[in-house]
Amino acid sequence: MRTFSKSKLLAYRQCQKRLWLEIHHPELRADSSSTQKSFQVGHQVGEIAQKLYDPKGKGQIIDAQREGFATAFARTTELLASSNPIFEAGFKAGGALAFADVMLPKRKAGQCTWRMVEVKSSTSVKDYHRDDAAIQAFVARAAGVPLSSIVLAHIDSAWIYPGGGDYEGLLVEEDLTKEAFSREQEVKVWIAEAQTIAAKRKEPKLCTGGDAVSHVHRSLQDLAKFTNTP
Repeated sequence: MRTFSKSKLLAYRQCQKRLWLEIHHPELRADSSSTQKSFQVGHQVGEIAQKLYDPKGKGQIIDAQREGFATAFARTTELLASSNPIFEAGFKAGGALAFADVMLPKRKAGQCTWRMVEVKSSTSVKDYHRDDAAIQAFVARAAGVPLSSIVLAHIDSAWIYPGGGDYEGLLVEEDLTKEAFSREQEVKVWIAEAQTIAAKRKEPKLCTGGDAVSHVHRSLQDLAKFTNTP
Protein backbone atom coordinates (compact mmCIF):
# COMPACT_ATOMS: atom_id res chain seq x y z
CA MET A 1 0.00 0.00 0.00
CA ARG A 2 1.30 3.43 -0.93
CA THR A 3 1.25 6.39 1.39
CA PHE A 4 0.09 9.44 -0.54
CA SER A 5 1.16 12.98 0.19
CA LYS A 6 -1.52 15.65 0.27
CA SER A 7 -0.21 17.01 -3.03
CA LYS A 8 -0.65 13.59 -4.67
CA LEU A 9 -4.23 13.35 -3.44
CA LEU A 10 -4.95 16.84 -4.74
CA ALA A 11 -3.41 15.80 -8.06
CA TYR A 12 -5.82 12.85 -8.10
CA ARG A 13 -8.72 15.21 -7.41
CA GLN A 14 -7.72 17.33 -10.39
CA CYS A 15 -6.83 14.59 -12.85
CA GLN A 16 -6.37 10.83 -12.54
CA LYS A 17 -3.88 10.85 -15.39
CA ARG A 18 -1.83 13.53 -13.65
CA LEU A 19 -1.58 11.40 -10.50
CA TRP A 20 -0.49 8.34 -12.48
CA LEU A 21 2.18 10.30 -14.36
CA GLU A 22 3.51 11.97 -11.20
CA ILE A 23 3.97 8.52 -9.65
CA HIS A 24 5.27 6.55 -12.63
CA HIS A 25 7.03 9.25 -14.65
CA PRO A 26 8.08 12.04 -12.26
CA GLU A 27 10.89 12.94 -14.66
CA LEU A 28 8.31 14.36 -17.07
CA ARG A 29 7.32 17.12 -14.67
CA ALA A 30 8.58 20.58 -15.63
CA ASP A 31 7.36 23.52 -13.57
CA SER A 32 6.87 26.72 -15.53
CA SER A 33 8.46 29.98 -14.42
CA SER A 34 5.05 31.18 -13.21
CA THR A 35 4.61 28.03 -11.13
CA GLN A 36 8.06 28.48 -9.60
CA LYS A 37 7.18 32.10 -8.85
CA SER A 38 3.99 30.96 -7.12
CA PHE A 39 6.05 28.68 -4.88
CA GLN A 40 8.22 31.66 -3.93
CA VAL A 41 5.16 33.78 -3.18
CA GLY A 42 3.66 31.01 -1.06
CA HIS A 43 6.92 30.72 0.88
CA GLN A 44 6.96 34.46 1.55
CA VAL A 45 3.36 34.46 2.75
CA GLY A 46 4.16 31.46 4.96
CA GLU A 47 7.01 33.35 6.62
CA ILE A 48 4.72 36.32 7.26
CA ALA A 49 2.09 33.99 8.73
CA GLN A 50 4.63 32.53 11.15
CA LYS A 51 5.35 36.01 12.52
CA LEU A 52 1.66 36.88 12.74
CA TYR A 53 0.69 33.67 14.55
CA ASP A 54 3.77 33.57 16.76
CA PRO A 55 4.68 37.20 17.58
CA LYS A 56 6.71 36.14 20.63
CA GLY A 57 8.80 33.72 18.56
CA LYS A 58 8.24 30.73 20.85
CA GLY A 59 7.17 28.34 18.08
CA GLN A 60 9.16 25.51 16.52
CA ILE A 61 9.65 25.00 12.78
CA ILE A 62 9.95 21.51 11.32
CA ASP A 63 11.91 21.16 8.08
CA ALA A 64 11.18 17.72 6.62
CA GLN A 65 13.43 18.29 3.61
CA ARG A 66 16.44 18.93 5.83
CA GLU A 67 15.62 16.63 8.74
CA GLY A 68 14.09 13.74 6.81
CA PHE A 69 10.51 12.56 7.04
CA ALA A 70 11.01 10.07 9.87
CA THR A 71 12.63 12.72 12.06
CA ALA A 72 9.98 15.28 11.12
CA PHE A 73 7.15 12.97 12.19
CA ALA A 74 8.97 12.07 15.42
CA ARG A 75 9.64 15.72 16.26
CA THR A 76 6.00 16.56 15.59
CA THR A 77 4.87 13.93 18.10
CA GLU A 78 7.36 15.31 20.61
CA LEU A 79 6.29 18.93 20.11
CA LEU A 80 2.59 18.10 20.39
CA ALA A 81 3.30 17.46 24.06
CA SER A 82 4.31 21.10 24.45
CA SER A 83 2.17 24.23 24.48
CA ASN A 84 3.90 26.29 21.80
CA PRO A 85 3.02 26.89 18.14
CA ILE A 86 4.36 24.39 15.59
CA PHE A 87 5.03 25.21 11.96
CA GLU A 88 5.08 22.51 9.26
CA ALA A 89 4.06 19.78 11.70
CA GLY A 90 4.04 16.41 9.94
CA PHE A 91 1.42 13.65 10.25
CA LYS A 92 1.23 10.21 8.68
CA ALA A 93 -1.78 7.90 9.04
CA GLY A 94 -4.60 6.27 7.11
CA GLY A 95 -2.57 5.88 3.92
CA ALA A 96 -1.64 9.56 3.63
CA LEU A 97 0.78 12.11 4.99
CA ALA A 98 0.53 15.87 5.30
CA PHE A 99 2.28 18.88 6.81
CA ALA A 100 0.31 21.64 8.52
CA ASP A 101 1.29 25.27 7.98
CA VAL A 102 0.42 26.34 11.52
CA MET A 103 -0.58 24.41 14.65
CA LEU A 104 -1.71 26.49 17.62
CA PRO A 105 -2.25 25.02 21.12
CA LYS A 106 -5.59 25.61 22.79
CA ARG A 107 -6.74 24.63 26.28
CA LYS A 108 -10.15 22.95 26.40
CA ALA A 109 -11.62 21.38 29.53
CA GLY A 110 -8.15 21.21 31.04
CA GLN A 111 -6.74 19.38 28.01
CA CYS A 112 -4.50 20.69 25.24
CA THR A 113 -6.12 20.61 21.82
CA TRP A 114 -4.83 22.05 18.57
CA ARG A 115 -6.08 24.61 16.08
CA MET A 116 -4.77 24.07 12.55
CA VAL A 117 -4.31 27.01 10.16
CA GLU A 118 -3.71 26.45 6.46
CA VAL A 119 -2.24 29.55 4.83
CA LYS A 120 -2.99 30.32 1.16
CA SER A 121 -1.69 33.10 -1.07
CA SER A 122 -5.07 33.80 -2.69
CA THR A 123 -7.77 36.32 -1.85
CA SER A 124 -10.58 33.81 -1.40
CA VAL A 125 -11.27 30.18 -0.56
CA LYS A 126 -11.25 27.90 -3.62
CA ASP A 127 -12.83 24.48 -3.99
CA TYR A 128 -9.43 22.76 -3.98
CA HIS A 129 -8.61 24.59 -0.73
CA ARG A 130 -11.60 22.84 0.80
CA ASP A 131 -10.27 19.47 -0.42
CA ASP A 132 -6.88 20.45 1.03
CA ALA A 133 -8.42 21.16 4.44
CA ALA A 134 -10.39 17.91 4.39
CA ILE A 135 -7.20 15.92 3.75
CA GLN A 136 -5.23 17.80 6.41
CA ALA A 137 -7.92 17.25 9.02
CA PHE A 138 -8.30 13.57 8.15
CA VAL A 139 -4.59 12.77 8.39
CA ALA A 140 -4.06 14.71 11.62
CA ARG A 141 -7.06 13.13 13.34
CA ALA A 142 -6.15 9.66 12.04
CA ALA A 143 -2.70 10.21 13.57
CA GLY A 144 -4.35 10.80 16.95
CA VAL A 145 -4.00 14.58 17.10
CA PRO A 146 -6.69 16.22 19.30
CA LEU A 147 -7.68 18.66 16.58
CA SER A 148 -10.34 21.11 17.75
CA SER A 149 -10.60 23.22 14.58
CA ILE A 150 -9.15 23.95 11.15
CA VAL A 151 -9.27 27.31 9.43
CA LEU A 152 -8.01 28.60 6.12
CA ALA A 153 -6.17 31.93 6.21
CA HIS A 154 -6.03 33.87 2.94
CA ILE A 155 -5.12 37.36 1.77
CA ASP A 156 -7.54 40.18 2.55
CA SER A 157 -7.87 41.95 -0.81
CA ALA A 158 -8.86 45.19 0.94
CA TRP A 159 -5.71 45.26 3.08
CA ILE A 160 -3.22 48.07 2.47
CA TYR A 161 0.42 47.70 3.42
CA PRO A 162 1.27 50.44 5.95
CA GLY A 163 5.01 49.96 5.63
CA GLY A 164 7.66 49.18 8.20
CA GLY A 165 7.25 45.43 7.92
CA ASP A 166 3.81 45.56 9.56
CA TYR A 167 1.61 42.80 8.06
CA GLU A 168 -1.07 42.81 10.74
CA GLY A 169 -4.44 42.29 9.05
CA LEU A 170 -2.98 40.80 5.88
CA LEU A 171 -4.68 37.45 6.50
CA VAL A 172 -8.33 36.71 7.12
CA GLU A 173 -9.64 33.34 8.26
CA GLU A 174 -12.51 31.13 7.20
CA ASP A 175 -13.49 28.34 9.57
CA LEU A 176 -13.73 25.02 7.70
CA THR A 177 -13.92 22.78 10.76
CA LYS A 178 -17.42 21.40 10.36
CA GLU A 179 -17.03 20.83 6.62
CA ALA A 180 -13.55 19.28 6.85
CA PHE A 181 -14.45 16.95 9.72
CA SER A 182 -17.61 15.78 7.93
CA ARG A 183 -15.62 14.67 4.85
CA GLU A 184 -13.58 11.93 6.56
CA GLN A 185 -15.23 9.08 4.64
CA GLU A 186 -14.86 11.02 1.41
CA VAL A 187 -11.10 11.35 1.93
CA LYS A 188 -10.87 7.62 2.64
CA VAL A 189 -12.49 6.98 -0.74
CA TRP A 190 -9.98 9.29 -2.46
CA ILE A 191 -7.10 7.37 -0.91
CA ALA A 192 -8.57 4.01 -1.95
CA GLU A 193 -9.20 5.19 -5.52
CA ALA A 194 -5.72 6.72 -5.72
CA GLN A 195 -4.30 3.32 -4.74
CA THR A 196 -6.19 1.74 -7.64
CA ILE A 197 -4.94 4.35 -10.10
CA ALA A 198 -1.34 4.07 -8.89
CA ALA A 199 -1.45 0.29 -9.37
CA LYS A 200 -2.47 0.53 -13.03
CA ARG A 201 0.13 -0.54 -15.58
CA LYS A 202 -1.11 1.98 -18.14
CA GLU A 203 -2.01 5.61 -17.64
CA PRO A 204 -5.69 6.54 -17.37
CA LYS A 205 -7.16 8.30 -20.38
CA LEU A 206 -9.53 10.72 -18.69
CA CYS A 207 -9.09 13.58 -16.26
CA THR A 208 -11.57 14.49 -13.55
CA GLY A 209 -12.12 17.79 -11.78
CA GLY A 210 -11.46 21.35 -12.86
CA ASP A 211 -8.34 23.08 -14.04
CA ALA A 212 -6.33 24.20 -11.00
CA VAL A 213 -3.51 25.83 -12.94
CA SER A 214 -5.06 29.28 -13.32
CA HIS A 215 -4.90 29.87 -9.55
CA VAL A 216 -1.16 30.50 -9.97
CA HIS A 217 -1.78 33.66 -11.96
CA ARG A 218 -4.46 34.87 -9.56
CA SER A 219 -2.13 34.33 -6.61
CA LEU A 220 0.65 36.27 -8.32
CA GLN A 221 -1.65 39.21 -8.97
CA ASP A 222 -2.98 39.11 -5.41
CA LEU A 223 0.50 39.17 -3.86
CA ALA A 224 2.47 41.35 -6.26
CA LYS A 225 1.87 44.54 -4.31
CA PHE A 226 2.90 42.88 -1.05
CA THR A 227 5.99 40.93 -2.09
CA ASN A 228 7.53 43.88 -3.94
CA THR A 229 7.39 46.17 -0.92
CA PRO A 230 10.67 47.00 0.87
